[in-house]
Amino acid sequence: MTVSTLRELYAFNRWANDKTLAIADGLSAEQLDRSFEMGLGSIRNTLHHIWAAELIWLERWLQGGGAVKYPEIEAGLAVSALAERCAEAHRRRDAFVTALQEADLSRRISYVNRKGETWTYELGQMLLHVCNHGIHHRAQFINMVRRAGGPVPARGFDYIFYRLEKIKEAPPPLDLATIRKYEAYADWGTRRMLDLVAKLTDAQLDRPFEMGLGTLRKTLSHLVIAEEWWHTNWTKGPAGEFPPADDSIALADLSQRFETAWAARDRFVNRLSEADLPRPVTVKPRPDLTLDFPLGVSLVQLCGHATHHRAQALNMVRQLGAPTREFDYLLMFDES
Repeated sequence: MTVSTLRELYAFNRWANDKTLAIADGLSAEQLDRSFEMGLGSIRNTLHHIWAAELIWLERWLQGGGAVKYPEIEAGLAVSALAERCAEAHRRRDAFVTALQEADLSRRISYVNRKGETWTYELGQMLLHVCNHGIHHRAQFINMVRRAGGPVPARGFDYIFYRLEKIKEAPPPLDLATIRKYEAYADWGTRRMLDLVAKLTDAQLDRPFEMGLGTLRKTLSHLVIAEEWWHTNWTKGPAGEFPPADDSIALADLSQRFETAWAARDRFVNRLSEADLPRPVTVKPRPDLTLDFPLGVSLVQLCGHATHHRAQALNMVRQLGAPTREFDYLLMFDES
């Protein structure tokens, strides 16, 4: 990993959190506290959790580990007050990340979680985990806002839309080692999800939901199509409009398509050098729209995109009453 890539991911994280809080600030108390079977149970609680998680991880890093008191949820906490707390946490974390040196990322830190368990990870692993954690819960936030009748951003909070706002700027500083680690996690998480849903019936896979692509099958299909679509853009030129999700693909065929797509991506990425990451990739998502994104940006986008839609799939599995699992980035290291 490199500090420069992590700084870019935290700049994106702050952008996405700010947009999330701006939307929430226009919601009523009834909308903020409406009960949902996802996230932390409500919009307000989910926003609090995003802030609290980022704060507690920062305190662990600043204190060098140990036990840190978790900020408990406060009933009726105003979004404006939460936004102030987020801004302060962002400011302190930005200062911390700015001061990091490459050697700091391999430093191992032990901490005690809320259950009294002690865990040890490298600082770089923790930093990437926190960015990915925000993507997971912002996906839940968008679903809750939609169902509560609030304004849903047309473009969402994807990393690529953050970079679209900066499309005239120089390509961001990214590195292949961090991208490969993030890709390994994305693949691990999706395989874990496929294993989780393997015993579900067709009726469960096709049950309609007001989230994701509408069903579990279509949401997972959307993920593999994204892998294939981007690979075509990288290797053959503009792939045209993004294909619709497949509402009939069998899970066995879906799993095979993922493995084929990941193998093709790995062959492509393994031939790259750092100098290739700023290279523009041309996409044409609509006949009247042509965009150029740095190659590295599209690679990072795929990883966060997978986290976003796995969060939706996990909520669908939970609402089906089926067994669930956790998908945090750090869990991958516990099982390796």
